[in-house]
Formats: sequence, structure tokens, C-alpha cells
Amino acid sequence: MAGELEPGSDGARPVFENIPEPDSPPVVVTVPQGAPAFTPQQALAYIYKADDWEDFTVEWVRALGLWNGRPYLRVKRMGGSGDRGADVAACLTPQGTAGEWHCYQCKHYSKALTQSDAWPEMVKIFTAKVLGEYELPTRYVFVAPKIGQTLDRLLLNPPKLKKDFLEAWDKADSKLGADLDPAVRQAVGDLARQTEFSMFEAADIENILELHATTPHHVRRFPEQLRPRPEADPAPAEQRADEAVYVQKLLDVYNEKYGLSLETLAQAREHERINRHLSRQREAFFHADALRLFARDSVPEATYEKIETNLYNAVVDIEDRDYNCGHDRLDAVIDAAAAHHPNPHNILAAVVEVIDLKGLCHHLANNHKLTWCKGESA
Repeated sequence: MAGELEPGSDGARPVFENIPEPDSPPVVVTVPQGAPAFTPQQALAYIYKADDWEDFTVEWVRALGLWNGRPYLRVKRMGGSGDRGADVAACLTPQGTAGEWHCYQCKHYSKALTQSDAWPEMVKIFTAKVLGEYELPTRYVFVAPKIGQTLDRLLLNPPKLKKDFLEAWDKADSKLGADLDPAVRQAVGDLARQTEFSMFEAADIENILELHATTPHHVRRFPEQLRPRPEADPAPAEQRADEAVYVQKLLDVYNEKYGLSLETLAQAREHERINRHLSRQREAFFHADALRLFARDSVPEATYEKIETNLYNAVVDIEDRDYNCGHDRLDAVIDAAAAHHPNPHNILAAVVEVIDLKGLCHHLANNHKLTWCKGESA
């Protein structure tokens, strides 16, 4: 489509391979009163099991897009017994792992990650280079909820990290690379001695959570207060294409009530009372649209849909009654919507305003679920 960004270009998502869509429950609810409160860091480190961590990292990885302003073109989940030391490969060039790329090694143990956990993974990535399977990544990132203090300090001191790794490698009884062909093991050791160990680092759990918080899955995993909802933009002066249906239904209301033949917004604006009423309805429509966009970026889709569905169920019987004219039907539905209270257990309820509820009626009309003029006699 013209104007769309290519995958991996600035501002676009990379191509994801072997990374499933995250599995979320249909509706995010608030934390039950009295439930124990855990910080996200505590949940990841002490409550999550390996499967929970794997699901979490899938959601986090799918949020990867840019690194220091440079786009990842492809993000592939390697995983499995043959991953050669790379759980997730994030590639910065079309050459993939034959070019510049970053390796994310995701580990979740009941204990903190230590050197004895890290050394074998580092051997795998060196071995993959020796066997011609990957180029060495320019960044190799251990992603774990808990990093042991000693390993964390070593990762901040590349020369010491290299020294300690090679000491473990060179021990007479070392099990590192013991399953390798002797010639390959020799080449792996030579490569490690030539490599700058600053490529190895530990992901900061705060940065992981900050990126995860940009996804709709964060509030589901860590139910807490939603991020602040931005102010809604005012209705544009000119009618947008996606307003056609509900605006026409409003024009029908005015034509029926006042005996007019309005066909456009411009014509409606020539009548002071109609213009005031129409302006309020459009402001409500766009306020509700801002709620929809906020929900899209903050919670799983069904969480917002539940707000809209419950409102529809609250007003549809009122809309279906007999009225003298369409304007009376519209007024009755809008009044009922303004008095409606969203389910307080839905996490979005706290940010839904009366103007949103009014605007959602016009969204429902726009989607042909509500209508105002049904041919009543005056």
C-alpha cells in the first residue's frame, strides 16, 4: 500500500519469525481487593515459572523495534536444543545472522543466573561461529529475571569476564566444550581469545519492563493503574470519511424534526441550534475514538470491546421503543448512555468518561447497530 513503511524501517515493526502472537485473556480486570500486591520485578523473579517467563519474553520480544535509533529488520525466535546459543536473533541487516545482529539469550531459573550457567551458552555462540552457522553477534544479551551478583559484575568488566571464562575453559578437567571434536574445541578457544568480551551484557529488568509496558499485555500480567490517558483531540473542522454513516443519521434527525433537507455539515452549520447540537455529537464521537485508540495500545482488544458491548446492551431496548421522532429516540439513548456505569472490574472503566459513553452511541450508529429515524409519524 502506498505510503506504508517497509518492515524494519524507521517507525515500523520488524518481520517476526517463529514468534507467536501473545496469548492474552479476553478482558483485563482489576486486581481483586485484598489480593497480595507484587511488583512486576517480584512477580518475574519469584512467582513466574519457566513457561510464564517464556510467554512474557514473547510479548517483550514482539515489542522490539529499534536499537539506538537503528531498526531491527528481522526478529527470529530460534529456541530449542539446536539454537546454538541464540534464543532470539535480532538482525540489523538483510544478511541476518551472516551480518550484524544481536543475540538475546533468555534464561529463567529458580536461582539467579551465574557463571556456570553463562559459560556453556557463550561456548555455544563461539562454536556456531567456528562451524560457520552464525557470525558472532555484536551484542549478546542475557535476559533473565535474576542475574547473580558476581556474573553481573563480570559483565560490567569485559577483560575480567574474558579472563575468568578462559580460566574455566583451560582447566584440565573442564567440561566446557567436552563434547566437541578436539579440532573444533581448539578453534573455539582460539576464537574466544581473539574476541572482545564487551559483546556480552545483561539486560536491565527495568528496561525490559519499560518496553513491555508499551504493549497491551502489561496490564494483564501486572494489574495496576493504567498509564495516564492523553487528552482527546478536538473534532476536525472537516468531516472525515469514517464519519459518513453516523453524521448522515444525525442529518436525518434534523431534517425530520425541523422539516429541512440538509445534506452536508456545512449546511447544518447554517442553523445555530443544529450546529451546537451537531458539534457536541462530533466531539463525543472523537472523544470515544480517542478512548478506542488508547485501549488499542494499552490492553487486549476484547477489553475495550466489552465496554462497547455492555453499553449497547444497556441502550438497545431504549433505542427500540416507539417515539414521536428520531430526535426523541436519540435523546433517550444518549441520556441512558450518560447514566450507564461500565463494569468497575474492567480495567478501562476508570478512564471512561460520560462523553465517551455518548460518543460510543455514535460509534454504534456508525457500525449500523443503532439508528435514530425509523419512519415514525409526527
